[in-house]
Amino acid sequence: MILSPKGSINVQGICQSPSQGGHTMAITIENKTNLAHKILDKGRGNFFRVLRGLVDDHFAGRNRRDDLRLYLKSVIVLAWFFISFGMMLASSNSGFQLLLCVSAALAACGIGFNIFHDSIHNSFSANPKINLFLARSSCAILGVSRYFWRHKHNVLHHSFTNVLQWDDDLETRGCLRMSPQQPWEKKFKNQHIYCWFLYSLATIEWIFIKDFVHYFTMRINHFQKYPSMAKKDKIEFWTLKVVYFSIFVATPFLFQPFWKCVVGLVIFHLTLGLSVTLIFNLAHVMEKSLFLESRGESPSSYGSEWAVLQLATTVNFGRNNKLLTWFSGCLNYQIEHHLFPKVSHTHYPEISKILIQTAAEFHLPYNDYPTYTSALKSHFRKLKELNEPDRLGFHPV
Repeated sequence: MILSPKGSINVQGICQSPSQGGHTMAITIENKTNLAHKILDKGRGNFFRVLRGLVDDHFAGRNRRDDLRLYLKSVIVLAWFFISFGMMLASSNSGFQLLLCVSAALAACGIGFNIFHDSIHNSFSANPKINLFLARSSCAILGVSRYFWRHKHNVLHHSFTNVLQWDDDLETRGCLRMSPQQPWEKKFKNQHIYCWFLYSLATIEWIFIKDFVHYFTMRINHFQKYPSMAKKDKIEFWTLKVVYFSIFVATPFLFQPFWKCVVGLVIFHLTLGLSVTLIFNLAHVMEKSLFLESRGESPSSYGSEWAVLQLATTVNFGRNNKLLTWFSGCLNYQIEHHLFPKVSHTHYPEISKILIQTAAEFHLPYNDYPTYTSALKSHFRKLKELNEPDRLGFHPV
């Protein structure tokens, strides 16, 4: 995204439309002329105001957080995890232990999707102390840093969705090409095939390597830095890492043979990594999603277009799949989450009905895949499409 004080919006090779003040946005849109027209010419400034008013009326003063359904779900996924973990330590049957490793990994996903994610967004409870306690507790169980995730996800990803060099979800340390604006390299050929392996390594890299690299370099990636950590943040980082490594990594070695612990740890994280990425990546790196360009300048604000562009860069999938919705913490309702991150995810199915109708009235897109399978296929078709050099016709402005 290129920002300048000029009062126009440039869509590369598609259209040019005046803005109501603000900055210039250079947007690459692949074969989406009609979509570009809708995004730029409809709903500017009014769409989100109207939508927010309708959602306010829907809640009519009711608490948007502290949903009993979310508390009950949290108890279930925590019990699922600790029972799986405890039985794995006590069992001597290798085959059963393998199944328990997979079970514990899926339960850990449930903790991440439902407790970790909501609490760090402060959408679990209206009480900040409850959010903080749950965020720290889930970080201790999962082994991830709350400080680094909160900044890269809450601040950058939610503010600059699908903006290369700002949205770290598009950065794979050069292993994959996740955006048409990312320079093509020969190594990306067949990335839609080998990405399965890389996705499986996601949490191993995140917990055992990336968090520590971020701590000592204070860089998110080649383009972005973290704000300086306060002393209390550093203490929290090391305390929760020690808790995680002491209990959930080292403890099994006290009860089980060394080789079983190593194999179990690898199986656990391969399952966890693949499960996490095949939920989060289906929300943005898709055939229907829009990708924005960045040249390093600070995109301080989308202004009135922020909510409209969230519709264009984000997709939903499998909304009628109740099990997927329950397990994923409504991350399959990703559009609703991006527009209302401070609302507990259990309310997203209700909000979606309002959002679909309002988007239609403003002639705006509501990107949705009917099933998880159709979304998965679209994601891998997108990665395959990105295999080819300059296939998407990127032209610098």
